[in-house]
Amino acid sequence: MSKISFALAAILVLGLPLSSQSFAAQVTASADVAVGGLAFEIPTLHHLKGTVHPAAGNRLHIVSIALGEEGMETEVRRLALVTTSGSRYEAIGAGGGALMIIPFDRVPIDREIGQVLPSDAIVSLTRSATTLILEASPHATLAFLFEVPATASVRGLRMPDGRELATTR
Repeated sequence: MSKISFALAAILVLGLPLSSQSFAAQVTASADVAVGGLAFEIPTLHHLKGTVHPAAGNRLHIVSIALGEEGMETEVRRLALVTTSGSRYEAIGAGGGALMIIPFDRVPIDREIGQVLPSDAIVSLTRSATTLILEASPHATLAFLFEVPATASVRGLRMPDGRELATTR
């Protein structure tokens, strides 16, 4: 391979947007949140606590995944829950596990909130005025919170690279 061909290939690979990265991940759990909402706490924000409740006629659903050898860095809007009707729903929260979910609307603008998992993997959310970036190190577990219609049947999790991971086995 010539030096020019190699340089062009390197530029093209390094220039790929975050949304085109391929992520090795496996769904480990998919379940509705019990009636009463999902409690959360963010110790780094002066122990901010609260409960996420679905709107009338909706329910909360959590999908957990385990990452493989590669970490993940993506705009959270690139992830979506897909129903059997083909409808897509953006995540409204994420964290290093179902009990560590942080609602996206509670992440302050121009701040990063991080979590160190028992596996020593790190998960962080960084919000700007226009984006919310999720970063996770290799072997991290991630949980995503979605609000969907109460009658919807969940089919899969659409990953940032366009692949869909089945949520049922």
